[in-house]
Amino acid sequence: MSATIKVEDAKQKSVLFAVAAALRILLVLAFPALPDLLTGRVEVSTPVNSFKRLQEGVFLYERGLDPYDGGIFHQAPLLLPIFSLLPASSTWLGRLISVLLYTGLDVLVGDNLYEIAASGAAHTSRLYASPRRNRSWSPISVAATYLLNPFTILSCPGRPTTVFSIFFVTLGIKEACRAKSITAAFALAMASYISLHPILLLPPVGMVCYDRLCLKATSEGDTSDAQGKPTALDQRNQPSALAFGLRLFGAFTVSVAFLFGLSRLLLPSWSFIPSVYLTPLTLPDLTPNPGLWWYFFIEMFDAFRSFFLGVFWLHMLSYSVPFCLRFRKQPLAAVVFMMGTIAIFEPYANIADVGAWLSSLTLLSHTFELASTHRYTFPALAALLYTTLLGPAFHHLWVYAGSGNANFFYAITLVWALALLILMTDTVYSVLRDEWETERPEGKGKEVRQI
Repeated sequence: MSATIKVEDAKQKSVLFAVAAALRILLVLAFPALPDLLTGRVEVSTPVNSFKRLQEGVFLYERGLDPYDGGIFHQAPLLLPIFSLLPASSTWLGRLISVLLYTGLDVLVGDNLYEIAASGAAHTSRLYASPRRNRSWSPISVAATYLLNPFTILSCPGRPTTVFSIFFVTLGIKEACRAKSITAAFALAMASYISLHPILLLPPVGMVCYDRLCLKATSEGDTSDAQGKPTALDQRNQPSALAFGLRLFGAFTVSVAFLFGLSRLLLPSWSFIPSVYLTPLTLPDLTPNPGLWWYFFIEMFDAFRSFFLGVFWLHMLSYSVPFCLRFRKQPLAAVVFMMGTIAIFEPYANIADVGAWLSSLTLLSHTFELASTHRYTFPALAALLYTTLLGPAFHHLWVYAGSGNANFFYAITLVWALALLILMTDTVYSVLRDEWETERPEGKGKEVRQI
């Protein structure tokens, strides 16, 4: 019976991946001008992930020049030799091959999410097992939310390098769910090397990996009772948390050092470090994007710029450890919420990160009934649709039609961020409520207020 189910799942998976790939390719074939259009959209391309800027960097790299001298190119050096092997994107063939590369990355991300969902790490850990775990979406449904997500579909022909970062982030989470700390650390190092922000995921992903490692160490016996609650684990079989943390951090550090050294071999100097990794920290390029930073720092007096840059970054940094502490019983939830924090508050926001995070929310689908019945999920989704349609219109009115100003576009990005924040707070509530009702069965269905 189980073999039949596995065969059926494999067929569904193959069909889904084939449909997702065909949809992206047919979209480009049916609308040949779409890749160039999306590559220039501020919702897709930012100064740190733009495909056009990557092509400029490749042009300089192929001619023996340092692409980081001009202050235009802010992307990871190892992307240069990869894209220098592809035909020029100005040709139809080159455009199609680049889209095929991104299509393959999207399929691999979908496969990573499938494996993460299949691991059961979202609803079962060594310290907690959700009573609603049988209501989780199937792994194929989780993968479909990414592969058929409009944001990720549009990001594919737009070709931002963020997709590489998303792939390595999901790969790191998948390896953590398999209790493989070294490969998880290397995958996160690759993601951080490409876009810096995934370094904030190291603590929660480390928690997931340690949790699965402890479960693996005690897999000889049943770790749950008749009600599905975890029983006390044999402490002697559990690895040392300190030794594990040092090994994970050491592997991450060595991986980053290796990537930096390899990058230096490709380039004539270390100038790529400030150009790639100080750009998100100092925000020298204030090109409009769906994020919350650009307009604020356009209006900021220079005397206060450094102070508020520190405040904004401290705000984003301040979530990682508290999420780990509060969701120590559900470490994968901490990873998902930290991904949402990055997608909403990163300096150069884009829809690729948002699409990946919205898809990862389905890993917590067993708690959705709590959010839908008690919170504000529908208004948030309606606001998200509203801003998705009006954002490009307001940007056009400001930049091209000349009948609006920057306030038009920034106002709609504020509503966009608000809708995403409501979705995240609703999911945080539902995960905590699920845990609370497990600890206090007499409170099931009752309203909870903090006094």
